[in-house]
Amino acid sequence: MKTRCWLLATLLLAGCAEPDKAVTRATEDHRFALSLEVEKNWLHPGEILSMRVRVESLAGPLEHSLVDTLKLLVNNGALAPQQLVVAFAGTADSAAVGVASVYENWVIFQASPRATPQNQGEIKALFQDAQATLKIRITSPAESL
Repeated sequence: MKTRCWLLATLLLAGCAEPDKAVTRATEDHRFALSLEVEKNWLHPGEILSMRVRVESLAGPLEHSLVDTLKLLVNNGALAPQQLVVAFAGTADSAAVGVASVYENWVIFQASPRATPQNQGEIKALFQDAQATLKIRITSPAESL
């Protein structure tokens, strides 16, 4: 009986794991990595959180320039901005100086003031065929981590 209780407790704790503070996904062709990162993975209803959005060329600097849109979707909250324009200068471009292989920007997530501790905020970033989802736990003030 004790063994079953320990097994059940272990399974329950594993099922209640905290969301990750960072997620990274690659495009299918492995040319780019899309990352979302926050300093804390929980909020009280109505609070705001800064999130770093990063797109990295996994092959280093691109030969030709690239401009593409990164879309952001959210539930149980609001996000500003809701899309970013990702631009990489190509090494073949005559105007390219100091060509970078990483694009970074910040977005602000605000948890819904009507969210309850049973809710979870989700931020989905879509870049080309890559999709990264970052989950934010909504807590009541007494549950602060």
